[in-house]
Amino acid sequence: HDTTLDPEYYYARGANRFHPENAFNPEQVRRVLTESEHVIYLEDELYELDLHGRVIRVWGSPYQPEFCDWAFNLKPGDATLAKAQEIPSDVDVLVTHGPPHGHGDQTSSRETRVGCPDLMAEIQTRIQPAVHVFGHIHSGYGVTTDGRTSFVNASTCTNAYQPINQPIVFDLGLGEDGEVMPPVFTRFEPVQYDSM
Repeated sequence: HDTTLDPEYYYARGANRFHPENAFNPEQVRRVLTESEHVIYLEDELYELDLHGRVIRVWGSPYQPEFCDWAFNLKPGDATLAKAQEIPSDVDVLVTHGPPHGHGDQTSSRETRVGCPDLMAEIQTRIQPAVHVFGHIHSGYGVTTDGRTSFVNASTCTNAYQPINQPIVFDLGLGEDGEVMPPVFTRFEPVQYDSM
């Protein structure tokens, strides 16, 4: 979880919760990423990946509807809708911290879906990316599709916070017209684990 990258959250609660003895400076932590030549940090930003004159457009956002006491939480409703509407329509790969409603968002009890309905509505009606990659809900690890978008819950940890989920690897190709083709999953091995 990106607690040190959200200064408002970190100063209010995160430092005491996660680093009570030795708090970090969120601005310095953020600079490690934003000033790196080897990292592309996206916080409600677009990155265009140039592939020999053709472009794959990637949008990244760390926000999600309130779920427990984590950084980058937004109140469901106006705030989540406004955040979802910031995403450009011509994004090929969408990367968010939290899932949309209905894909990779079931809690460990499997009775509750906690994904963002506003994000899902924008994905299905306007954005329609080839791939949406997210995490946050560890029990939702895996890949689903609605026939247009592949939804990848790439949580590395299990519900018990064990980092044993295998990477999910896919390739994206470009058609002759520059259109991003559906992903081809080259490595996805679901891990069976206890939800407790």
